Amino acid sequence: MLTLYRRHRKECPYSDDRYHRRCTCTVWAQGTIEGTPIRESLKTRSWERAEQIKRDREAGRSAKPETPAAMTIEAAIKLFIEDCESRNLTDSPLKKHKRLTRRFGDFLMPLGIEFFPGVTTDIIRRFRSTWKLSPRTAAKELERLRSFFRFCVEAGWISINPAKAVKSPKSKELPRLPFSDDEVAKILSKTENDRELAFVRILRHTGLRIGDASLLQKSAISENRVYLYTTKGGTPVHIVLPPDLVSLLNSLPAPGGYFFLFGESTKMHTTADLWRRRIKRMCKDAKVTPDHPHRFRHTLAADLLTKGASVEDVAAILGNSPAVVMKHYSQFCRRRQDRLDDLISKTWKKTLVRVK
Repeated sequence: MLTLYRRHRKECPYSDDRYHRRCTCTVWAQGTIEGTPIRESLKTRSWERAEQIKRDREAGRSAKPETPAAMTIEAAIKLFIEDCESRNLTDSPLKKHKRLTRRFGDFLMPLGIEFFPGVTTDIIRRFRSTWKLSPRTAAKELERLRSFFRFCVEAGWISINPAKAVKSPKSKELPRLPFSDDEVAKILSKTENDRELAFVRILRHTGLRIGDASLLQKSAISENRVYLYTTKGGTPVHIVLPPDLVSLLNSLPAPGGYFFLFGESTKMHTTADLWRRRIKRMCKDAKVTPDHPHRFRHTLAADLLTKGASVEDVAAILGNSPAVVMKHYSQFCRRRQDRLDDLISKTWKKTLVRVK
């Protein structure tokens, strides 16, 4: 017969109780089976899992599960991150996957859950209840958690995705309005040097996302045009620039061939975050809110549409699909609005009067 006990770490607050069930120290077994003395780690922190191993040993069955549940969650997380890296995910989504799976592993540890049978939909809901996030961000995190378990299902470690039944929180996505000409002028007045001035103008005249703009290379500027492939979608962008902006860019130092690099790091999230903080500072000084730099992209799109550009043309300039442009900027499309106004005006043919 075997007896279970814990070998506590020095810092464990329950080190005086060898049989404590809810700490995260490793469970060991001691005793004899068929006259053979046994004293070894069961390689689990879960008392429930240790009880199962103990029963299997005493019944003469293998201590190691022969089912897909033999894959530990910790090992599955490691393989999932390796798969993300092999898929060449950019720094930002890879960083988010790493952060979420690390937090999930930390959440399971005090519960003593190491194998997949212990992860239920209820556990996922309890994990979600610890998030202090906006509804939109929480929905994104839940989708990343689903992608992890989808990876595990496809690998054969579990049969169902326990996160699939967890519903996403409802969120109301408010449209991000463009900057007015007056707001853009105020922001430009708060730039502290030519580099900041050039960066703000690049955002305004090209509609580039801040990540692409922050890593704009000198080689991407040719004949008063910027030509590059966007990081997010890999779509080509080919935009003409004002001549005075090209002259300003050419007057700037370009360390390593980059116009807006800080230090030597070429990691997009690092450089973009630094510029994002600078944009927020300019907006604060100019008393312009909201201060999100993506509003410059909306500004260019709205400006083009109100001046009569087609949805297809704006999509080509921004590196989006026409469907995305219509979804976010349809209210600024002059042709569409003129057509809607014409339809509305046709309802005026019959004059409505008050009957006396």
